Amino acid sequence: MIKSFAILLTAISILWRSSLWDTTGTQVKWERPEVIFPEDNPLSEASIEFGSSLFFETLLSQDSTLSCQSCHLITEAFADHLPLGEGIKGRHVTRNTPTLSNIGNHPYFMADGKFETLEDQVLGPINEHREFDLNAKEVIERLKTVPFYNEYSLKAYNQEITIEVVQKALANFQRILRSDSTKFDQYMRGLATLTAQEKQGWDLFNAPKLNCIQCHGGFNFTNYSFQNNGLYQNYQDSGRALITKQPQDLALFKVPTLRNIAITYPYMHDGSMNSLNEVVDHYAAGGKKHISKSNLIQGFNISKEEKEALIAFLNTLTDSRYLEKSDSSK
Repeated sequence: MIKSFAILLTAISILWRSSLWDTTGTQVKWERPEVIFPEDNPLSEASIEFGSSLFFETLLSQDSTLSCQSCHLITEAFADHLPLGEGIKGRHVTRNTPTLSNIGNHPYFMADGKFETLEDQVLGPINEHREFDLNAKEVIERLKTVPFYNEYSLKAYNQEITIEVVQKALANFQRILRSDSTKFDQYMRGLATLTAQEKQGWDLFNAPKLNCIQCHGGFNFTNYSFQNNGLYQNYQDSGRALITKQPQDLALFKVPTLRNIAITYPYMHDGSMNSLNEVVDHYAAGGKKHISKSNLIQGFNISKEEKEALIAFLNTLTDSRYLEKSDSSK
C-alpha cells in the first residue's frame, strides 16, 4: 500500500498542478472545462490528501481486500481490464468499470445516471453487496482505528471523521483526476502534429458518414446523454429505466468518454467487446434492432485503411503522463 500510495501522490502532483498555459504564457482555448466544487466541499490540499489516502484504503471493503484503486487502477487510466467489475469474494457487478478520467466534469454518475453528485456516488460501491458490502457505521468504526484519518478530517473539514466527511474527501480527490495532455490535446493547442493517418482518422471521426462527433464531441468526447447503440435485441440490463422506471429509457446508457479509450478495454456497458476493431465493426453494421436504439446508429461503409486511420486517431486520446505502462495495440 505504501508504494502504491506514493505512486498516486506523485500522480496527484502532476495532474493537479498541470499548467493551463502554453509555452508562450498565453492561455489556450482547448482546455478541460472548469470543475465546479460544491460550496460545502471546496477544493483544498487537505481534502485531496485525505481523499487520495482513502482511495487506497482496503478497510472500506468488508473483508479488507479491496479499495477504490483495486478497480480504478492508476496505471490503466483509472479503469481495469475486466469485462465486469469484481467486488469482494469474487462477486461480479453487472457492468464494466468506467474510467475516472475527468470524472469531475460529468453531470451525473454511473452508466444509468443513478447518482447526481460524486459525494452520493461514493456510498454506491461501499454499500453494494457485490462490491465492498459495508455500511456507513462500520466504515467509520474502522477508520477511527487509524489515528491519522481523524487528523486528516480535522485538518480538511474541521470536524471528527464521519461518513459525510469520507464522501466529501473521496469526491474531491476524484474531481482532480484530470486527463488533458494527450497527443490530440497538444495538436489542438498547436504544440504537436498528427500523422497523416491520425489526421485522416480525426476527419473521419467528424465526417457525416460516421458522425462519431454527434455523441462523442467536446473536450471529454462525450455529450453525457443516454443512448442505446443496438448492442442487443434483448438486454439483461435495463439501463436508465432502472432509475426512471420509464419505458422510453429501457436499455439506455450514458455515452462514455473516449479519453484513454485505447487502454480502457474491454468496451460497452458490459465489457462484451475486447478491441476497438470490434467496436468499429459494430457501428459499421448498424447495431441490432431494439425499440430504444438511437436513430444515429445507421451503419456505414468503411475500408480497412479508413478503419486503421480511425483507430490511429483514437490512440491519440491516450494520456500517458501518469501511466506506468500502456497498451495501445487494441
